[in-house]
Amino acid sequence: MLRGVLLTVIVAASSALAGEDEPFTLDPSSALKLTVGHVFDRGVARERIGYLLEYWSKRFGVQAQWQGDKVYLTGSVWGVEIKAVFTVQERAVFAIAHDPGTVFASAAQGYVAKKLRKYLHPTYDDP
Repeated sequence: MLRGVLLTVIVAASSALAGEDEPFTLDPSSALKLTVGHVFDRGVARERIGYLLEYWSKRFGVQAQWQGDKVYLTGSVWGVEIKAVFTVQERAVFAIAHDPGTVFASAAQGYVAKKLRKYLHPTYDDP
């Protein structure tokens, strides 16, 4: 339960006006940002992030919409709205979400970082 709350908090967001091609945008000046490195080419990294997104979809109902190397996350976990964007880069994944405030931000960011490191670790085998 705590893990789910932490996930919810990291990706809870209120979006700014959506861009022309983007489902939504987040204001970087008031957002949590996280970068997790990896050793894979982009395609493999995207596939591994896909495994994580499948887990979150089954576990929490989080929806993912891919646009190129970006994935837009939306949904609601325990009543908290979720909006976040992950961008898969050559040697890192960049995540951005609205900052939910000091009470949960650190723990939530830690949870998402832990999950990204797990799914992007070279010894992690697909589920």
